[in-house]
Amino acid sequence: MRPGRRTRTLLLSCLVIALGWYGTETVRPPDCDVSFGAFTDANAQPLPENGKAVTWEELDERAYQQEVAAGRCEPPAARWRHWLDRHKGPTPE
Repeated sequence: MRPGRRTRTLLLSCLVIALGWYGTETVRPPDCDVSFGAFTDANAQPLPENGKAVTWEELDERAYQQEVAAGRCEPPAARWRHWLDRHKGPTPE
């Protein structure tokens, strides 16, 4: 192989690997909006619950799991599934 061809092959391989990783990452459905509230301290951090510190990310995840359990949101799936669902269009009734 010539250096130019080797470089292009390596670059293309890295691009395919990066796109594959990005597409297979598990994410929430894009159309699921979650909202929640919490009492905060002077630094705008959520107050501890039952003596244990909580983060905004934990509260967000808990609210999302409640929406999934109630059937208002779909569970997380690979990002490529959301890409396909977006391009399917409406389902016939």
